[in-house]
Amino acid sequence: MKAIDDGNGGLYFLDAPGGTGGTGTFLMSVVLATVRARFNIAVAVVSSGIAATLLEGCRTAHSALKLPLNLQTIKEPTCNITKNSAMAKVLSASKIIIWDECTMAHKRALEALNRTLKDLRNEKRCFGGAMI
Repeated sequence: MKAIDDGNGGLYFLDAPGGTGGTGTFLMSVVLATVRARFNIAVAVVSSGIAATLLEGCRTAHSALKLPLNLQTIKEPTCNITKNSAMAKVLSASKIIIWDECTMAHKRALEALNRTLKDLRNEKRCFGGAMI
């Protein structure tokens, strides 16, 4: 939580193998609830629709981030989010973005989020300085 409070961003990876009793899901739920209880924005996305039912307020990455459907054919994809949209404001103001099962997504999906956050936040750091 200190890293979230510091606001310096960063890319973190939680390795909780399937069949471990939901410890990964539990930890992500606690982080999301804590950030939101402090009246901050926490975005939760997942790579598959089934997993979206496990986290509060979660949506699939394709739906929430407006990812192109043909990621594999686009060299440098971006999310279809305009700078003045509501989602752009949410992503810019979010304290943390949790992407459950990100390893199941196409690498260009993460690249698209990286490019989009850099643009929305006007920041050259990885993922626009957001905490992922």
